[in-house]
Amino acid sequence: EGTPVTTLVLLDSSSSVRTNLKNVQNSANRFINRLPRGDAARIGFFHDRVVFGPEFTDNMKQHVAMINQMRPQRSTHLYDALIASLRELSVVQNRKALVVFTDGADEGSQATMADALEAARRSLVSIYTIGLRGWSATDGIDTNEKLLTQVAEYTGGRAFFPENDKDMRAAFDDIAEELHQQYRMAYFPPGNDAIEGWRDIDVSMTSRTGLIVRTRLGYHRSEEPSE
Repeated sequence: EGTPVTTLVLLDSSSSVRTNLKNVQNSANRFINRLPRGDAARIGFFHDRVVFGPEFTDNMKQHVAMINQMRPQRSTHLYDALIASLRELSVVQNRKALVVFTDGADEGSQATMADALEAARRSLVSIYTIGLRGWSATDGIDTNEKLLTQVAEYTGGRAFFPENDKDMRAAFDDIAEELHQQYRMAYFPPGNDAIEGWRDIDVSMTSRTGLIVRTRLGYHRSEEPSE
């Protein structure tokens, strides 16, 4: 059956993605306006700090107003923004997702890349990343595809690297569709249930071919297993 999804849309508003800002705003608005009835969302954007909308809500006008007020500013605290977003989503009880628009570069975060990846791995959030072309004085025009792919794969999400505005809109459409076409599975792990720490998950198809399985890579014993 259809299950409502709560999504936090995190948008890079740093100076490194200045040339993509309009496309980001247009695509984010398209995504928000295509959410099914019953879904809730929240907007966040980040530069040298993270700014979140006031609440998770189905009031799309509120989200559009916040998206349209984005302006490119200063450096990119991506790792801090990822951790802060996962913290905001931790209080959500139903299905939840984080959709991130960024070039994947980080400048000035207090957290490290390892901190951000571990937070993603421990979360119960599906993360979808859309990689933009960013600019920095050290690397020139670039996208950190390795980080954006890794953070998505840890959580059973997907990474997209659109080449143009059409690809960007298609990425958002794919995410919106996929979030509402997933199976929820549960199981009781065998063995010594008292063992704490990380447990790997491997899900595969037994009788059908031509399908791609995407799941979380595992879970921590101290948390409830997730789909």
